[in-house]
Formats: sequence, C-alpha cells, structure tokens
Amino acid sequence: MPIDVCDFKLAQDIAGSCTNPQVAGLKNTGYLINYDDIDWDALAKANDNPNIVETLLLLSGKRAYKVVVPGNTPFTGTQAALATGTYRNKFTKTASIVVLDSGPDVSKNVIDQLANGRFVFIFENKYQGADKKNTFEIYGLEQGLAATEMTNEKYSEETDGGWAVTLEETGAPTSGLFLFKTSIATTRAALESLVTGSQGNS
Repeated sequence: MPIDVCDFKLAQDIAGSCTNPQVAGLKNTGYLINYDDIDWDALAKANDNPNIVETLLLLSGKRAYKVVVPGNTPFTGTQAALATGTYRNKFTKTASIVVLDSGPDVSKNVIDQLANGRFVFIFENKYQGADKKNTFEIYGLEQGLAATEMTNEKYSEETDGGWAVTLEETGAPTSGLFLFKTSIATTRAALESLVTGSQGNS
C-alpha cells in the first residue's frame, strides 16, 4: 500500500482583482452552532476543493443560533493566524462576539454555555468574491471553538455593560473553510434552515 506523502506546492498566481477588489470587514449577523449538534456523517465537501463545505446538517431536533452585533465593525478581533508546529504548521482561529445583555436568561442560556461548550461559528464576509464563494466562512468545524476570554465590564462603552466573548479554535489544519453550494441564494437558504431547524436530508 503506497504511503500518502503531503506535497505542499503553490498552485495559483497571487494578485488582487482590479474589477472585484478585496473588501475588509464582516456583516452584522453570524451563526453559532453547538459542535456536537452537527451531523458529521452528512458533512460533505466539494470534490475539487476540500476547503468548500457543500453540505452542513444538524442532528434531528437541533438548530443554529443567530448572533447579531450592531455597528460598523461587528465581530472585531475575528481572525485566523498561523501556528507553527514541529511536523506541520496549523492555524489558530479566533471569533470575537459581543453579547449586549447580562440578564438571568442570557446568563443561563448563553454565557454559562459559551464558557464550557464547543462551537462552530459561521460569519458573513463583506467580500463575496467573484463567484460568491467567499461569502460564508466557518470557524471551529475542525477542532471546535472554546472560550478563552469572557468579560462583563459594567462601564464598557463597547459592550454597553454586556459581555465581550472570545472563542478560539487551535490546531486547525486549514487556513479557511467556506460554506457554499450551487449558488449564494441556495447557500443562504440552507444556512437559514439551520436556524429554523427545517433543514433537508441532503
């Protein structure tokens, strides 16, 4: 049986687009999913690009949760960074969210759960790319996101006394995973179906 040897070689020219230039920033709505609620057996990636997730379903009775952060710079601090290793370099992905509430229901249903669970975060880039495949990016699908910092500063002007939450995925083998199937309209509908729990079986 042949040994699988990874061969890392550049496979595309590096240049920005003059007609569709890169745009910084994220849209105001993201999506959080409990890591263990994902139907891993149904997960499917594109045959020609394993960094594109075509099918993402949840187990029966499970749903995704919207995260809405107002303002011009939502999810500030969300980023991916190289993490050098002994045998292979990987990536650390950080999702920064703001919870503009600190009441008892939010404490029970959101904050206490974020503090101890593992999650997947899907966010919408302002830059969609020429074929729209850049639109929805996924953090946490490989190793899961876990809380590394949670702060409730009562006089914070940034959170208005709410919570600032940092979730981190370490040891991710890919720099970026993107949710896309067929078209942006189909992809957006599939994502919304995760929130309502009305997803299909394919």
